[in-house]
Amino acid sequence: MASRILITHGTRPFAQRVGKLLRDRYEVRFGSADDVPHVLLQTGNYIQFPGVDTAAFEHELLRTCLDNHIDAVVPLGEKEMGLLARAQLLFAEYSIAIWMPDGGYLGGLNLLRNPERQWPLVVLDHGVAVAGAQLEEQPTALSGVFTRPSPTEALALCCIAG
Repeated sequence: MASRILITHGTRPFAQRVGKLLRDRYEVRFGSADDVPHVLLQTGNYIQFPGVDTAAFEHELLRTCLDNHIDAVVPLGEKEMGLLARAQLLFAEYSIAIWMPDGGYLGGLNLLRNPERQWPLVVLDHGVAVAGAQLEEQPTALSGVFTRPSPTEALALCCIAG
């Protein structure tokens, strides 16, 4: 079971919201490719890493995770999800989970960019709700941050656009 979690886009309000859900059960770190103020970096709760446009983003993020003893990554950036879907096996070789749907499921899911605050979130790790709202049915293959915008809609994978 993961004990130290890295949430990407960590300086954004949505990432902070996800972090609040997880902090009772996990040691949460926030990572960002954006400029992180020095005062936040000094707390030890924030990690700077290269952006998705970097030539070897996946490898740089893996190195960052290894250096900081990260057990699981919660990618919230839309572009990151596409890159990390292909790198899940690489991270798994180092016992680092990426909490997002496997690449084969990613294209078939509803994607909700910048979800509204009133929608309840659930964080899944292979179908197990590790934080947030409880679900009536547990989708066994899904990992990531999800919401159901209305009772009649299917689960939607949440991300930060861009």
